Amino acid sequence: MSSLPLFSASLVHASLAICLIFVPLLLLLPARLALNGTQGLSKAWSFTQGLLILGFIVSILTGIAVWQWGATSVSAASWLPTIRLDALTTALLLLTYFLGWVIVRYSQQYLAGDRGQDKYLLWICLTLISVLLLVSLNNLLLVCIAWTLTSVTLHQLLTFYNNRPAAILAAHKKFLISRMADMCMYVATLLIFLSLGTIQIDQITQILVQANSVDTKIHVAALLVVLAAILKCAQLPFHGWLLQVMEAPTPVSALLHAGIVNIGGFVLLRLISLLEVSPFAQLVLVIAGSVTAVMAALVMMTRVSVKVMLAWSTCAQMGFMLLEIGLGAYSLALLHLLAHSLYKAHAFLAAGDTVAQYRKFNLVSNLQTQSIGFYSLALGALLLSIVLGGYLTGINPLNEPVMWVLGGVLACSLIPLVTAPTQKNPIKHVVVVSAYAFGLVCLYGLLHTTFKSFLPVTTASPPLFNLAFAGLAMLTLLVVQQMVLTHPSGKFATWLHPKVFAGFHLDDLFTRVTLSVWPLSAGSANIAKNVNSKPT
Repeated sequence: MSSLPLFSASLVHASLAICLIFVPLLLLLPARLALNGTQGLSKAWSFTQGLLILGFIVSILTGIAVWQWGATSVSAASWLPTIRLDALTTALLLLTYFLGWVIVRYSQQYLAGDRGQDKYLLWICLTLISVLLLVSLNNLLLVCIAWTLTSVTLHQLLTFYNNRPAAILAAHKKFLISRMADMCMYVATLLIFLSLGTIQIDQITQILVQANSVDTKIHVAALLVVLAAILKCAQLPFHGWLLQVMEAPTPVSALLHAGIVNIGGFVLLRLISLLEVSPFAQLVLVIAGSVTAVMAALVMMTRVSVKVMLAWSTCAQMGFMLLEIGLGAYSLALLHLLAHSLYKAHAFLAAGDTVAQYRKFNLVSNLQTQSIGFYSLALGALLLSIVLGGYLTGINPLNEPVMWVLGGVLACSLIPLVTAPTQKNPIKHVVVVSAYAFGLVCLYGLLHTTFKSFLPVTTASPPLFNLAFAGLAMLTLLVVQQMVLTHPSGKFATWLHPKVFAGFHLDDLFTRVTLSVWPLSAGSANIAKNVNSKPT
C-alpha cells in the first residue's frame, strides 16, 4: 500500500510561496510597534532583527527546494500572487535578508539617542518589504510596482535629516530619475502584454525562447527596460544623485549602494530572454556600461572623501555589471552583483575604520619605497598572463570570446597592484602579488563555474563590435590610469586632472533642471552653485 511522501514538492512549494509573501509583510508589525514610544521602539528593533533572521532561514529552505526539485513558479491560492522559486530568487533573498539584518543592527547603535528613530525604522522596514517582494514575484507588473515602492520608501530615508538642503536636493534628483525609469518599465510591461498576451515572467521567458522572431513592440520594450536599468543604476549622465546622498545616515548609504542600486541588474537578469531577442538593447548596455565604468573609475582616483570615493566606485561597478549583462556573461554579472553588495555594505559601515587605517598607513607608507622598474613590470605581466591563461584554458572553452575580453579586464585590474611602489624588493613584490593573483583567479573561476548553473547560458556570441568596444574601453582605462600614476606631474595628467576632478561637468545640467522643476524652499541658487562648483 503506497503512501504520500511526508514532504511532497507541491506542498513544499506552496508553503514556501506563502512564507515568501507573508514573512516580509510581518515587518509591518515592528514598524507599527516602533511608533508606541521608547519602550516599543526597543522591542521593535529586536523584533525586526528576529524576523530578518527568520526570513534568512526561509531563504535557505527555498534554496534546498530549488536544488531538490528545480525552478518553478507557484501560487498557494488563487488570490495570492505567483512566486518565482529559482536560484536567482534564492540568491537575492539570502543577500537581502542578510544585509537587512546587518544594517538594522548597525542602525540601532548608530541612531541611539537620535530623534525620529521610529520613522526611520518604519521606512527601512517598508523598503525591505518592497525589495523582498520584488525579487520573489513572478508578475512583471507587480515587480514594477514593488520597484516604485522601493524608490518611494528610500526617498524618506534619504531625507531623514530634512534640515540639510544638499541632502534634499540629491533626494529630489533621485526621485525624478526614478520616476523616469518607472515610466519606462510600465510602458515596457504594457508593450509586452500587448505583444505576448501575458505579464507572467516565466511565461514571457518560455514564449521568447521558443519564438523565431518577435515584433517591434518587444524590441521597444527591451530598450525601455534597459533604459530603466541605466537610470536606476546611476549610469552617466544620470549619476549625480548617487554621489550627493552622503548626508543621509551611513546605514542608509550602505542599504542604497549594497542593495537598492543593484536592482536594475537583477531585473535585467530576470528578463534575460527579452534581452536575447534585442541586439540593439544589448549594444546600449555595452556602450553605457563601458563609458560609465571608464569615466567613473577615473574620477574615483581624484576623490579624497572616503564615502564619495565609494559612491564613484559604485557607479563604476554598476557600469561594469551592465557591461557583463550586455555581453551575455549573465553568471558573472550575478556573481558581480552579490560580491559588490557584500563588499560595499562592509565598506560603508566600516568607513570610519577605513579613515583610521589610511592615516595609520600613511605614517609609514612613504618610507623607503621603491618604484617598480621595467624588468619587474615585465615579470609581473608575464606571471599574470600565465595565471590568466591557465584560468581561461582550464575552466572556460577557448571559443568563448566574452571570457577572453572579461579575462583581459581582470588582468588589467591586477596590473596596478604590480606597478604600485613598494617597501619590499620589487622582484619579490611582483612574485608575491602574482601568487596572490593566482589564488584570486582560481577562486574567481570556481565561483564562475558554480554560478553558471544559476542562470541560462547564452548560446550566441555577442557581436564583434560589442566585444571590441568593451575591450577598447577597458584598455583605454588601463593606459590612462598608468600614464597618470607613473607621471602625475606630466602634461597629460595636468591637463586631465581638472576635468576629471569636476566629474566632466556631466551633472551640472541635471542639477539645474531639478532645481527648476522642483525648487527647494530656500537657498536654491546657493545650493546649485555649491554643487556645481565643488565637485564631489
